[in-house]
Amino acid sequence: MALVTVGLCGGLAHIVLTESYRLAPASVVAPFDYTAMVWAFLLGYFFFNELPTVYVFVGAGIIAAAGLFIIWRERRLGLQRMRAAEGPPTGA
Repeated sequence: MALVTVGLCGGLAHIVLTESYRLAPASVVAPFDYTAMVWAFLLGYFFFNELPTVYVFVGAGIIAAAGLFIIWRERRLGLQRMRAAEGPPTGA
């Protein structure tokens, strides 16, 4: 029964996440996906008395840093695209 419940909850979560990508831009929805790591830490601790190891924190840090780097890079590329669309500056 527990496996069926976990499967149903996971399936429902996937449907809701997919629907959120349809209703909002990915740049708005994606950061909420990172909360899955926090939930995994909390649920593992409370239900299984499991403490994350240093490797878990290192991995989470790498994932968060990569996400922040992508946000920074995409912002820079977006600014470059806007400048290119405006064209070269004209002299008076």
